[in-house]
Amino acid sequence: MSKSANYVISGVWKDSDDNITHVMLHPVNDGDSWKMGEKTSEASTITLLKNGNVIRTIVWDYPGWTIKSKVTYVTRNGKEFLRSEANATTKDNLDNLISMKAIK
Repeated sequence: MSKSANYVISGVWKDSDDNITHVMLHPVNDGDSWKMGEKTSEASTITLLKNGNVIRTIVWDYPGWTIKSKVTYVTRNGKEFLRSEANATTKDNLDNLISMKAIK
């Protein structure tokens, strides 16, 4: 079976300026099932993208999780940032994923 991504992101940590600092990153198995996630820095996630990995968001879509938006990165003012693909659905964008700030 094939898979639609190498990794999925279920949540994000943000700093006081509302910038993503870390993500909850899950490796994807064949058949689009995924393993337990791990807190991963934004920089490490961007490195995975640069190495050719496909990363997507996942959202809770009753009765379960669904793989959604493709994640890329952009460079602004010499700094790299994660970005979800532009689409008509805000629900699956990085900014609207689970806020992990309360989880250490």
